[in-house]
Amino acid sequence: MRGHPLAVPASPSLGPVRGLLAEADAVLVLGSEMGPTDLDMDLDGGFPDLAGLVRVDRDAQRLASGPAGLGILADAAEAAAALAARLPLRQGGEGATRAARTREAARAALLPGPARCLAVLETIREALPEAVVMGDSTEPVYAGNLFFEAGQPGGWANSATGFGTLGWALPAAIGAALADPARPVIALAGDGGLQFTLSELGTLADEQAPVILLVWNNAGYREIEMAMRAAGAEPLGVRPTPPDFVAVARAWGIAAERITALADLPGRLQAAARRGGPTLIDLPAALVHEG
Repeated sequence: MRGHPLAVPASPSLGPVRGLLAEADAVLVLGSEMGPTDLDMDLDGGFPDLAGLVRVDRDAQRLASGPAGLGILADAAEAAAALAARLPLRQGGEGATRAARTREAARAALLPGPARCLAVLETIREALPEAVVMGDSTEPVYAGNLFFEAGQPGGWANSATGFGTLGWALPAAIGAALADPARPVIALAGDGGLQFTLSELGTLADEQAPVILLVWNNAGYREIEMAMRAAGAEPLGVRPTPPDFVAVARAWGIAAERITALADLPGRLQAAARRGGPTLIDLPAALVHEG
């Protein structure tokens, strides 16, 4: 639940969150496979050992993998409800204070780039708090996986961990919109990733699905380029020329525009949601990083 005083909507890849986990007497994990990229996105090997680990999952094979601990084979929601019914309601304590301290420290631990991207995600959330955001493998989604709290449960899903799946956001968003057309759906995709499934604009037009396609446009595979430079390699093949996404969308009869001022984003999102049907918004990343 957004805003809960005990919530810490941050990745265990961040040092402050790891510190909170390391000092816990017991850790209850509900429905997570606890894969390497769930716990350690940077793969730096710094994730702490967990004392008193209890894992609940309905998949026996998944329970058998990952960190060792007490495994309970059960549906996570049912197990949580049963545990809540048996545990006494605790009054007072320092939980809210510790959670607030960890939230603040985790946000402060973000590098400037992810911090700017997080501000964009929060702008989206404040503009359309009821929206579902389906994210591709792109810079603001990486930032959101480090620190972001969706407007409501089920409001944030993406394919940007593990091996990632470039192009996932648009078809996933179409499915989400068709399943619940009353709820705004945002597909957040980079210009490079979107080109993997650009033809799905045709499906979007045919179905008239109420999807807002927000294109994070930095004219290339920026994350891969930075990784190559960090490894001492000369970047190669990371600057594919993107098409004019606005023109392509309009060719399918989809409402489309390019943002020229970041301050315009909330109003454009709200207008798209009111209009219904599909919309493409091209957001130049330079507006966020360079002002």
